[in-house]
Amino acid sequence: MANDHSRAALPGPLDPSLSDHDLAQLARSEQATVRAAAAAHRNTPLTVILQLARDEARVVRAGVARNPRTDIPEEILRDLATDNAVEVVFALIANDSVPDSVIARVMRGKHRDAYGPAKARLSRNGTKTGILSTFAALRG
Repeated sequence: MANDHSRAALPGPLDPSLSDHDLAQLARSEQATVRAAAAAHRNTPLTVILQLARDEARVVRAGVARNPRTDIPEEILRDLATDNAVEVVFALIANDSVPDSVIARVMRGKHRDAYGPAKARLSRNGTKTGILSTFAALRG
């Protein structure tokens, strides 16, 4: 894959009727923005999403973080919560499909500017954000 780390605009939402095969092909594109659009698509096969979660381009990992699927393994989402790229972390916070336990991990991460939005997201969902809930999240 090309080493495309640009912040170029995404090509926009992909057609919801694309087949698994079409989405898998888009996920192999040389253009990171195309891979990112495939990563964010609800119908992209889970095996492809798992590969894209380790993509070298942060925009692609952010696409995975934006994906509305609820069957993405929590371990993958927890890894994305500690990603070096802040845009990946903010994409997780904005994704209502991401479990609160993952958002709590964001609050303990390296991106201090993500703490406030993560805390607001948890508060909006009624999740406690005190020291005991942080300890409980560490155990889980």
